[in-house]
Amino acid sequence: MKTTKNILFAFLLCFSYIAYSQTLVDEVIAIVGQNMIKYSELETNYIQSRSNSNNATQTRCDVLDNMLLNKLFLHQADIDSLEVADNDLDQEMDSRIRYMIQIYGSQERMERQMQKSLSEIRSQYRDIIKENMLIQQEQNKLTGDLKITPQEVVDFYKSIPQDSLPTIEEEYELTQIVKIPVVSAEEKELVKQKLNGYRDRILKGDKFSTIATLYSDDEASARKGGDLGFFTRGTMVGEFESIAFSLQPGEISPVFETKFGFHIVQMIERRGDQINCRHILLQPKVSALSLYNAKLYLDSIKSLIDSGKISFEDAIIKYSDDDSKINGGLIVNKNTASSRLLKDAINETIDNVDKVDFNSMKQGDITSAVEFKSELSNAYRLIKVKRKVEKHTVNLENDFDRLQQIALSDKRLKIIRKWAENLIAKTYIRINEKYIDCDFSINWLNSVNKNK
Repeated sequence: MKTTKNILFAFLLCFSYIAYSQTLVDEVIAIVGQNMIKYSELETNYIQSRSNSNNATQTRCDVLDNMLLNKLFLHQADIDSLEVADNDLDQEMDSRIRYMIQIYGSQERMERQMQKSLSEIRSQYRDIIKENMLIQQEQNKLTGDLKITPQEVVDFYKSIPQDSLPTIEEEYELTQIVKIPVVSAEEKELVKQKLNGYRDRILKGDKFSTIATLYSDDEASARKGGDLGFFTRGTMVGEFESIAFSLQPGEISPVFETKFGFHIVQMIERRGDQINCRHILLQPKVSALSLYNAKLYLDSIKSLIDSGKISFEDAIIKYSDDDSKINGGLIVNKNTASSRLLKDAINETIDNVDKVDFNSMKQGDITSAVEFKSELSNAYRLIKVKRKVEKHTVNLENDFDRLQQIALSDKRLKIIRKWAENLIAKTYIRINEKYIDCDFSINWLNSVNKNK
């Protein structure tokens, strides 16, 4: 069954095809209300879509189908007089820029790859992000509070032909107990003294950005002279925000500590409820002895678990130093937000797993202490195979959560499709004759528009 998919804004890929699209002979190929779609936009979106392995079979007609739907959402947003506040738009832009810099490794590399300065990137994509936010507002009005019952999930599963059910590769659910090595008081004091020395140099005339580039342990911001970009409250850890938001432009904070280490911060600019700061981070170094003691500590916990004196689950709560303890120690793939890890994806989620032979492990097995790189330092953890699901055809027993999400998406799409077809009859729509024969999932040219 063919369904309409909502195109999410592919910010990261857009510039990769700017030069390509500029070589095209451009023309308007569709109009929805007052919103136009150009041939170059279709080609750019088509290439973006095909670059995603999940959409490798999409045709230009499929992509145009999705673009028409987005333009219809924009048309309705105009009718509803929806707006995007400048602060919200700036915050969304900053978030996307930070993500892109993280992906490219530095602002300089991003600008070089995109052949645009940061200010040009912001200017080029401000309107596109605004449109995307308006589309999201309209979608939320339709389906933001949508729920699905267990019975609806069962009915959806039964409606799928058995020979069309996909195969799921072997999957794991893993939990962990983490031990972060203790940093000595002497090492902390040494780091504080270094930072106070840097602060004194800056107050006497050295540039904050130069000191940050040379000495900060935050590699991402160090490449930009410590610049963190604009952010609002709730973005950083509490101790950092408390200090940063208390500063005046140009002011430099005293040395303070967060879970990431010790910082000094300089306020650059305040814009409404957003601020832009530079910082220098120094992380106290963990001694080899402290790291070794962390391993011995986990070895002793494993002995307690193996002897039955405590369960792995209780040990997570009692002994783990990681935030995952509040979620039963589950290791989550940050890219998918799922705790169900395909065997081939474990390497992307867990460091140093090449030292662990998960293939030979059974459900319930626990590794010995494995070294890894945490956000703070090298550390050790025990990993338990909470669940191991062999390769199988999708079914309700093993894949209810996955089916629930698919069923919810299907329900959402049906609501959007019905809404779209009702609105089409009241909306001016024109599509270039080259695309009239596309097998669209929505009847964009109903009898009303065909006669216009």
